[in-house]
Amino acid sequence: MADYKIIGAGIQGCCIALELANHGKKVTLIERDKSIFNRASLRNEGKIHLGLVYMNDPTFKTPYLMLKGALLFRKSLERWIRKDSYNLGLSEPFYYLVAKDSFLSADELEAGYQKLQDQFEEWKILNPNWDYLGTRPEKLFQRKPQKHIQNIFGNEVVEDGFQTAELAVDTSKLKEHLSKAVYANKNIEVLHESKVDQIEQKGDHFLLSISSFQQYFTLKSEHVINCAWDGKYVLDHQMGLPLPPELLHRLKYRVIVSLPKKLTNMPSATMVIGKFGDVVNQKNNKAYLSWYPSACRGWSHNIAPPDDWEEAAQGNVPSQLANNLSSEFLDAIDKWYPGISESKPEIIDAGPIVAYGKTDVDDSQSSLHFRSELGFKSVGNYHSIETGKLTTAPMIAVDFVNSILE
Repeated sequence: MADYKIIGAGIQGCCIALELANHGKKVTLIERDKSIFNRASLRNEGKIHLGLVYMNDPTFKTPYLMLKGALLFRKSLERWIRKDSYNLGLSEPFYYLVAKDSFLSADELEAGYQKLQDQFEEWKILNPNWDYLGTRPEKLFQRKPQKHIQNIFGNEVVEDGFQTAELAVDTSKLKEHLSKAVYANKNIEVLHESKVDQIEQKGDHFLLSISSFQQYFTLKSEHVINCAWDGKYVLDHQMGLPLPPELLHRLKYRVIVSLPKKLTNMPSATMVIGKFGDVVNQKNNKAYLSWYPSACRGWSHNIAPPDDWEEAAQGNVPSQLANNLSSEFLDAIDKWYPGISESKPEIIDAGPIVAYGKTDVDDSQSSLHFRSELGFKSVGNYHSIETGKLTTAPMIAVDFVNSILE
């Protein structure tokens, strides 16, 4: 029987491993961290994108792709996790707030959102079994009067806004359920704290050179699937795949806070479009905060991110930096989410973001506004997976496994 080695046990590696295992394939997950799903997949806002934040893609490929991934997210997960056995900890729905210095106006955003709504209506008819995290919203968005928006969020930073159906999952709960499914599956073996340093093709198989606990060993495999996220391109380059143009690694911090009682029922919110941020009300008196001008602390066009990002990506942040970040986040976000400054910071850590772009998100021409080149590339039985976002990972896993097994 053919064997499959998967490099990287974030959401993409876990989903592909579970899908292959469901087809009776033997899988080895190779993860450099001490536990699976413990890096970028865990340390993000958990938003299951409806496409609303990608209105600056004039081709509209990114919004459509995100919407499709969102409508297949729950359906794909239930291939591997029993429907009655999990709770993803859904957030309060998002308001999309139009900043006064947004480079798309509320009218432009509304036109794009309506285009997305039209696609949503078409897919609902063609695919009656699709849903959005167990819900069937009638409308993806509703533009609200300026007075309504500014009564909630103030008028210092915010000009206009939309109430949306968009939700986030609690990534710690997603980790819990996917990890349980992986460890319980007899067809999946997991190697922890094991880093693939090199891959060589030897005839009809591959040799993977691995370092683990300051020891070195080699694994043989017929199929290699690279889901290594920020470590992916070093291995791709070894296998002859060209590097993408404008390859960019960013290190983005998050702050998890305990909310003051008066904010426990407030909506989640995303500021658009530019160098702004998010508040994700997780409905458990906790909220995820991001404020891009303070959160983005690393920027590299190298083939792999700098080594000194590693500690923050594992949740280890010096206390002085953690205190500075939480203060900056709370002060800046309080200007458009009044009262958030009274929150108590609990977790400050970071995750690397892999994308393509030479300029930052405040440039309307930046390639960072495009996330449509997702899926996989192959050289024989070596496969490199382009995940893109948490939203699309389960859908990509199903499509990929169907493709290679066919």
